[in-house]
Amino acid sequence: MTIGHARRLAAVSALAALLALPGMAFAATNPQIASTGGMTATLPILGGGVSVTVALDPAGNISGVTVSDPSLAQSASSSGFVKFATADGKTKVVVKAMGSRLAISARVTTLADLVGTGTWSANVFGNGVSSAQYTIGADASGNPTVALTDPTPLASGVTWTAGTPQAWDREGSASAVAGGTFTYNGFTKTLWIAVQVEPGTDGEPPSASLKITLSGRDVQALTGTLAQLAAAGTRTWSGYLCDGTTKVSVSYHVNADGTIALDGTTGGTAVQRSGERGLLVVFKGTNVGFSAFLKDNHDGTYTLVARGRSGYCGRRDGHHAADGGGWQDGNQPGAQTSFGGWGGSFGGWGGSGRGGD
Repeated sequence: MTIGHARRLAAVSALAALLALPGMAFAATNPQIASTGGMTATLPILGGGVSVTVALDPAGNISGVTVSDPSLAQSASSSGFVKFATADGKTKVVVKAMGSRLAISARVTTLADLVGTGTWSANVFGNGVSSAQYTIGADASGNPTVALTDPTPLASGVTWTAGTPQAWDREGSASAVAGGTFTYNGFTKTLWIAVQVEPGTDGEPPSASLKITLSGRDVQALTGTLAQLAAAGTRTWSGYLCDGTTKVSVSYHVNADGTIALDGTTGGTAVQRSGERGLLVVFKGTNVGFSAFLKDNHDGTYTLVARGRSGYCGRRDGHHAADGGGWQDGNQPGAQTSFGGWGGSFGGWGGSGRGGD
């Protein structure tokens, strides 16, 4: 179904943007965001209850967006974003998927246009959908407030820690944020509901905005003794190259002596470097790769930190800013060293297995 067809449906019909983007199939997000398959939110705009459903393909590209209010017409799109607006331009909705973040945002004229209750849901770790409700209001000073319920249900092994709601009021610009953190199997993802009210300045009219963001870096941290970490055997990381179709993987294991061994790679030509307690793999001619190292906790345990580098494709700088900087192999134009600054020391953690994020 195209946007043109959907706009001719009745108001009760869904407005579906099924995106066909020839020549622009990027790997838009990292595997942790792509694995959610997307998310759904209801926004308290245009009288309340506007539903936005986002679908992601396995490479993290936006493969479809459904908006329940046909007065919101699609105005622009790519594999990483879709924009909608009303005919008068006073209400806008934007969906973005890039790197470590998936976000749905809305911009309206005043805070009163946002006040109300909405919902959010997503398959956060790919093992079960969780849902939450949020409420936007105004305090006695007319500044925004946000409250978020704890997401339920939580799949087995998933934990949720609510954050402390925050609010700011600076030079007429007021904001409120509520959210928290999901954890599962060494991965961490955060959910934030943010509202901001801006005064009109420099000829710009006043505005109020809502942004719902699910973020998660492609970093896994697992703690145990060397024997426990080694007993797990082969572990596998996978992601996509920037063509959006080529899946690559790195298989590795922890040895009982604390070294990390490469078992194999798939999907592309890989270059490997190993340290005393670390492993770095880069797929030649790309910005995509994987690293793993052991951190000595000096209490008889070690933390295995496994970090993937993918997503952020289609950006002009081509780098992976939110996941730790843009590093490249020596055959990639613009690369300064054989591993884009990681060099022989593996970006600071080197053979000692020390370091961190």
